[in-house]
Amino acid sequence: MATDDAQHDSVLKTMAFTRVGDLLVLCHSSASPSDQEWNSWLERTRGNQHRGMLALTEGGSPNSAQRARVAEIVLTQEQPPPFVLLTDSTVMRSVMTAFLWLIGSKQPMKALAPSALDEALTWMGVTVSPDRVHAAIARLQLALKVSATTKSRR
Repeated sequence: MATDDAQHDSVLKTMAFTRVGDLLVLCHSSASPSDQEWNSWLERTRGNQHRGMLALTEGGSPNSAQRARVAEIVLTQEQPPPFVLLTDSTVMRSVMTAFLWLIGSKQPMKALAPSALDEALTWMGVTVSPDRVHAAIARLQLALKVSATTKSRR
């Protein structure tokens, strides 16, 4: 089912993101983002026009310098929105811990299993329906796979 949410999609080489109602959704591929890609994500997060941020990853994650840039932004915001990482990976949970060390308690953060989407949305206090978020995640993950296939043929 296509929705008007797709108009907010940004699909890069290793990550794709979109706004769904009052939520920003980020999907990482298995590769870590380049600085240019990470800067695109950071630019999208500015302005606080969202009540929560949700990330999923197939293994890719920001490096220490990219995490430091996130910390700089978060520490200048009056009230950064809550952030949830959906992952089964202990490595990704370690990345989340690194974020927490950088920003302290400034931004509420939580790591949950991918099956806990409803819990994540409730915890963040966003108003978007889980169905719309599931659809956005599926669309972004498919776009990343198509993008990777297309770029590998060049």
